[in-house]
Amino acid sequence: SCRSVILCSTRSPDDTKAVFVFRQECNATVPDAFYASIAPTDRQFSPDRSRAFLGFEHSGEVISKWRGNNVVELALIPGGGPFVKHDDKVGNIEIDYK
Repeated sequence: SCRSVILCSTRSPDDTKAVFVFRQECNATVPDAFYASIAPTDRQFSPDRSRAFLGFEHSGEVISKWRGNNVVELALIPGGGPFVKHDDKVGNIEIDYK
């Protein structure tokens, strides 16, 4: 079985949602995977409820910054990839990868 470990979260300017970056740890034969989701801040984050818009297998750092309430800027250090998932939008929120 796998477990999700939240690495960081960044709240939107209006404080209604946040970007959650988390690592999924399964077992020694499956490499850790890193994900990012956007979820409401009025309840506890659950990766099962909030679909990931970004996923990659190599370790790295994801730095998020909101530009207004509908644009999230993400920097992937050292660049991420190979990507499991790499969406450009989540609902009406644009994702700007740097």
